Amino acid sequence: MDLLKTNTFKVVGRLVSQDLKILNKKTDGSGFISGNVIIEANLDGAKNEFEISFYANEKTQDGKISSLYTTYSKLGELVGKKVEVTGDIRESRFWSSNANQMVSAQKLSGRFIHGVAETSNDEGSWEIGGFVVEGLKERLTKDNEVYRYDLTLGQANYRGDSMSRFVLHINPADKEIVDGVGKYSVGQTVQVNGDLRFIVTEVRSERKNEGGFGEPVVKVFTNRQRNFFITGGSAPIVTAEKGMYSSDIIRSLVAAYKAADVQLAEKGKVSGGSSSEEEMVTRISNKQASLI
Repeated sequence: MDLLKTNTFKVVGRLVSQDLKILNKKTDGSGFISGNVIIEANLDGAKNEFEISFYANEKTQDGKISSLYTTYSKLGELVGKKVEVTGDIRESRFWSSNANQMVSAQKLSGRFIHGVAETSNDEGSWEIGGFVVEGLKERLTKDNEVYRYDLTLGQANYRGDSMSRFVLHINPADKEIVDGVGKYSVGQTVQVNGDLRFIVTEVRSERKNEGGFGEPVVKVFTNRQRNFFITGGSAPIVTAEKGMYSSDIIRSLVAAYKAADVQLAEKGKVSGGSSSEEEMVTRISNKQASLI
């Protein structure tokens, strides 16, 4: 039976810009189209901006023009209009020489996009299934106040020989969700769903000329919050028929993930850097705090 690999998102809002370009591969000269779009949505009374990437080869494996390629090449016609986008969430993992460590980012990868009625409600939602890599974890402000909780899930890739790691969020005010996620244990297979909230706000700061004269110095900057808030979740999945990740499979996926990290770190480090592979996971137990 296949492993649980649910991974989808849906965004409905106004397409405000797109920068997709038609290019050719250096390897064989074949064509492809690639780029990003920005979709604005009003959710819970707040402005959200979703940056979503798109990619498609010009031709399918049987030599026909790809319908996705054709659709993406005409996205300019949808700018300024309401659209619906569906796709999946992907992990982008790389070595940061500034932070001297591996860095992970979650990105929205679009697949299907089409126009919708102007009266359509704006939306940002997602659903992901996998195994618990790290249970409920507090995120604290400088004043040691909890501003968010995190849950980390692992999910096998298409071939089943490696995995991606997704960090999902819980609003501390959602006590029911906090309690529910708090019951999950490392290694359990679960499926969760929630809201995408990529909120954009303008922050204005003003500095007076103390002891001096004239108008104060005013600065305006944009603050961006990118949250994958959990709003619901399944009970732990305990049968292979429903896609459960066994301990052996989890060990194999985690080992492959860590091995890939070592390779990425070695390639990305500047001269004089060093790398060491973390100890591989040898067992799964409820007492563990994290697999990675």
